[in-house]
Formats: sequence, C-alpha cells, structure tokens
Amino acid sequence: VLTANCATTGANGLDTGALANNTWYHVFLIALAAGATPAILVSTSASSPTMPGSYIYKRRIGSVRTNGSAQFIAFTNDGDYFLWSTALFDVNTTTPGTSAVTSTLTVPTGVNVHAIMNVHITATPNASRVIVSDLAMTDVAPSSGAAAPGATTGGNSAQDGRVGPVTVRTNTSAQVRYRCDVSDGGVTMRINTLGWLDY
Repeated sequence: VLTANCATTGANGLDTGALANNTWYHVFLIALAAGATPAILVSTSASSPTMPGSYIYKRRIGSVRTNGSAQFIAFTNDGDYFLWSTALFDVNTTTPGTSAVTSTLTVPTGVNVHAIMNVHITATPNASRVIVSDLAMTDVAPSSGAAAPGATTGGNSAQDGRVGPVTVRTNTSAQVRYRCDVSDGGVTMRINTLGWLDY
C-alpha cells in the first residue's frame, strides 16, 4: 500500500510547499518509467503537479481536502466513489428567487466530477419545485416535465420536498445550478453534499 507523508516534499509527499487550510489537493500515482516501482504525489494542481526528479509518468487517482487546521477531512473511497464521513451543508437559503443560482459544492475543483447531493425544498403555503442541473445544460424553469434532477412539493399548505441522492456533473469550479419556481419568505432551499463520483 502506497501512502504519502505530506510533511515532506517529493515522491510520496507534496509536490511543493506545505499543507494549507481549506484547500483541495489532487493525488497522483507517479513512476520513473513504465513498470517501475510507483510512488504517490499530492498537489494542488489537477493536471500539472511539480514532478520529482526523474519521474515522468503520472496519473491522477483522486482528490482530498483539508479543513481549517490543514487536516484531511474524513471520507470513504471505493474506486471512483467518494463519500464524506459527514454530509456537508452547502446551500441553505430562504427566499431563493426564481432565477437560476450558481452554487459551489464541497467537491473537488480543477476537474469535473459528479456531485452526489440530497436536495430539499420547503414551501409554505405554496406548492414549489426546484431543478438542479449541470451548468453545461441550457437553463430551464422547473416544471413537471423538466428533464433534470430536482425536488417537488405539492398542494397548497406547508410542504416538504426531498429527493436524493441526486447526481449532477459540476464544472471545474465545483459548481452546479439550481432554480426554484416560486420564492417568498416561506420557501427554503437546501443542498447537502454527500460526496462525488470521480470518473
């Protein structure tokens, strides 16, 4: 099993510098030559880490994030599947408006991943819908026929609409779009980020 000591730089450590607070790091498998004994390299760059001398091959295998004390946030990993040990509350807004909102999630930056989320909308007293979509898609208003992930409430009294897990591809800034069809003081929009798929 290969491990990285991020208190050092070079093979099996950081490519350069020291661990920073609240920062995404990308983990690479590196080698001197085809078939040679590999090592791990950790970098803030998703595509161009500073390679140790003589190392020429690299492949990004995942990403990790530090907290406010430069410690890696706990997660579970199974191949391309990454799950936070504790879901992160990335959106919690009242009176969200009816125009599209670009929201940043706690998933890797510098690459496109498929964010895994729980989406929740509360509406009192109105029925309400929300649609969550990839920013590469055309922005559309929520409707019963909208072909994208989302959540729907119904009726004409206090309503809770939940859907999850929802998977939506992010841009390289870890962003997705959400859009509600009604907005007032009784409408609250929430997104909990559970993890991501890193294909």
